Amino acid sequence: MLYRIDNGILEAVIESKGAELKNLRLLKDNEEFMWSGDPEYWGKTSPVLFPFVGGVKNDTYTYRGVEYRGSKHGFARDMEFQVAESSREKVVFKLSSDKKTLENYPFEFEFYITYTLEGSELIMEYRVVNKTSGEIYFSLGGHPAFATPTDEDVEFSDYYLEFEKEEEAKTYTLEGMYIGDKRVDYLEGRRINLKKDTFIEDAIMFEGLASKRVSLKNKKNKRSVTVDYTGFPFIAFWNVPGADYVCIEPWCGIADFAKSNGKIEEKYGIERLTEGEEFSRVLRIQVSL
Repeated sequence: MLYRIDNGILEAVIESKGAELKNLRLLKDNEEFMWSGDPEYWGKTSPVLFPFVGGVKNDTYTYRGVEYRGSKHGFARDMEFQVAESSREKVVFKLSSDKKTLENYPFEFEFYITYTLEGSELIMEYRVVNKTSGEIYFSLGGHPAFATPTDEDVEFSDYYLEFEKEEEAKTYTLEGMYIGDKRVDYLEGRRINLKKDTFIEDAIMFEGLASKRVSLKNKKNKRSVTVDYTGFPFIAFWNVPGADYVCIEPWCGIADFAKSNGKIEEKYGIERLTEGEEFSRVLRIQVSL
């Protein structure tokens, strides 16, 4: 089911399956900022990544010596969320552990995603509540795909990513769907100029950048999307080459390394909550023309 919120400036439409953001539109200009979800390239628009980010080695992991099945990017993106609260400018979605999730994820939880409109910003809050008698381990990430519209005057190569600070950073390399041993020099300065083949080898992933904000901009117009990802130690960028979008993906967690031992307790970047604890992270998405 689709849920619509607006504040007179922005309109957001969210689907209850996966609590997935489908549309983000500036009302006065009737300008859409989200990817269309064209299945020829990629049928999603903004899946949530929980309780895993990226690939799980051999689709399995262990906890306290017991083996479980794990899937790339987790199961939340494919599950139906309940609406816990709704108003004109805000909607709260809730996913709770149940018999099905416990079969392959042995932790009880409540997972909330809140969408709130404030001015020209969409605020997305992710909140995990540990309902287990003991600890819970998880990763969490956003995966919004922002449209990069083109026409006879504007090409994909006119778009670029701009960080708030000067950076000198390496990107992780991949071995299949897993993280490799090496990181290679990639980012020097504030800008990544985009090309049709920028993501030909899959996502570009960084850890521990000084910047906490990044913008998707265009050299030929004033169109801009700025994402504040404070509190997320990893950030990735991705698209399917040839498609008119760029994903900006803040993560708390990362895919398994190729040499991972499969123990969730020792997974690199994993988040851990003790009994009764809560975890919260917020993304702020600002759009303008």
